[in-house]
Amino acid sequence: MNKALGLSILVISFLLSAVPVKLSFAIVPEVRSVAVYSEGGDTILNITIYHYPEEIITPHYVDIIRITVGENAPIEYSIGVQPLTSQNTFNITYNLGQVSGTPSVLVEAHCIVNGWSTSNWSGQVPEFSLATLLLMLTLSTSLILVGFRKVRQKSTHNLIC
Repeated sequence: MNKALGLSILVISFLLSAVPVKLSFAIVPEVRSVAVYSEGGDTILNITIYHYPEEIITPHYVDIIRITVGENAPIEYSIGVQPLTSQNTFNITYNLGQVSGTPSVLVEAHCIVNGWSTSNWSGQVPEFSLATLLLMLTLSTSLILVGFRKVRQKSTHNLIC
């Protein structure tokens, strides 16, 4: 009886190993870049996601973007199926609303087959846009120079009198 059982296991193992199996390796999504800009006082994130799903029978796509701002609880933003470009990327725009200070932000992507991305984006979200910051710096520098000039003229005028 043991010989028959052993032979049966050997035959079944051989038959199972002979069945053609196509392995499917999909690439876990990557958060490639995040462009941060300001619009009407709100902070906007333009997120670029890379995802290359291999051909498989079951659906395979990125369904959720998770955004963590500072110490706040993560926000899970459901995006549904997104069309991929020829570079296998797609863009998502997310409005953070008004942001105070410069909190750190973490952006992650979730694939329904592979789970959460391993290549994420993290960075600081500026309170002011670069253009606003440059304008403020220019204005403050101008005011300082005008103030020094007035002080210098006053001290020179006092020396002459």
